[in-house]
Amino acid sequence: MQAGSVVREVINAQPDAWTRVLASSQVQWDLPGRVLCVGSGTSYYLALVVAALGQRLGLDITAIPAQNIILDAEEAVTGFDSVIVISRSGETSEAIWSARIAKKQGKVVLGVTCNDAAPLLQTVDRAWILDYAHDHTVVMVRSFTSMLMAFEQALARHGQNAAGLAALEGLVGHAQEFVAQAGEIVRAMMERTPRRVYILGAGVRHGIALEGALKCLEMSNENAAAYGPLEFRHGPWGSVTDDDVVVLLGQTRYASHEREVLRDLSERTQRLLTVASPEWFRGNDDPGIHLLLPDLDDLWLGPLAVVPLQWLGYDWAIKTGRDPDAPKNLTQVVDLSYGIH
Repeated sequence: MQAGSVVREVINAQPDAWTRVLASSQVQWDLPGRVLCVGSGTSYYLALVVAALGQRLGLDITAIPAQNIILDAEEAVTGFDSVIVISRSGETSEAIWSARIAKKQGKVVLGVTCNDAAPLLQTVDRAWILDYAHDHTVVMVRSFTSMLMAFEQALARHGQNAAGLAALEGLVGHAQEFVAQAGEIVRAMMERTPRRVYILGAGVRHGIALEGALKCLEMSNENAAAYGPLEFRHGPWGSVTDDDVVVLLGQTRYASHEREVLRDLSERTQRLLTVASPEWFRGNDDPGIHLLLPDLDDLWLGPLAVVPLQWLGYDWAIKTGRDPDAPKNLTQVVDLSYGIH
């Protein structure tokens, strides 16, 4: 089998899973009070996106890594009424332990997983099970975007946000074309192997930037990092050379600030990719390559925004002779069972 063939297939197949999410009646936001959202690795980055989105919509929601509950349970969960535990497999030790601790503390626990046989389901009060979105790969790809789509769907329904629901429908309508276009653009960018990749994103894109950097690290074992666009000027900026690729996940509400960072970066490297909606670019001659998201509200476009970052990790791995289907030193499930009681 050709290296990376499974991951490539899963990246391309994501729109089918998103369509199924939108047709699902399972995903409902019915959590009481203050909400704590937790996960590990990619699932934690998803929690960050969910928290940023929820805060923008007026909810009282916070994201922390699951390890915080394990290391200091009382401090981590005090003051919260509900806990969301995200785990693709539902088998990860930190996820199971976090759910148990939250239940002991009297919290309402929602488990979000892609495994209908997950041990996590034995502990939670409520569950969203997206078994059709499981990647069956080491790296999380379709599972991340599909679970994000589920959260977006639930939050839009909860707020009776007609514009948000329409944006999600529009996202799915543009998805297949965008996935293909993103693959072509990234492939061309990666013709010359980069020294490093930097991914910049703020607000609802910060967790996505972190996830993109992780995908590069997992699949290629090369050097990638994520920062907020303005934070990038405080230190990391100094190391950029023309051998580096910088990806900016732009949002129209931040465009004036992000554009200045991009223009400054163009003095260091021409290998710039901006992923943003048409409004971000309107009336400006910005440097680098432009990958246009659909002309919809930025807030809901996260599942698409991560796709070029998935291709980035995939192509970097292939370019350097590695196999994205079998990343070095990684497994599908992290088992720290010595800590589970």
